[in-house]
Amino acid sequence: MTNTPANLQELRRKIYFKAKAEETWRFWGLYVHVCKQETLCEAYRLAKLNDGAPGIDGITFEAIQALVSVISRIG
Repeated sequence: MTNTPANLQELRRKIYFKAKAEETWRFWGLYVHVCKQETLCEAYRLAKLNDGAPGIDGITFEAIQALVSVISRIG
């Protein structure tokens, strides 16, 4: 089992309880949390640790790493 940062665990817990408490609630603001750099980095780390396969879009870890290196050179 992997350990996630406490604040990410807390976010998951809050989302879970909100979803259970109000089944009709729509998480329009969830996008903001998912797109946080901390969340994306942790998701990437966990997927990489788990030998994650390309998703439905077919993007591999190698392609992501190549894109990140291009972006870091530009930025």
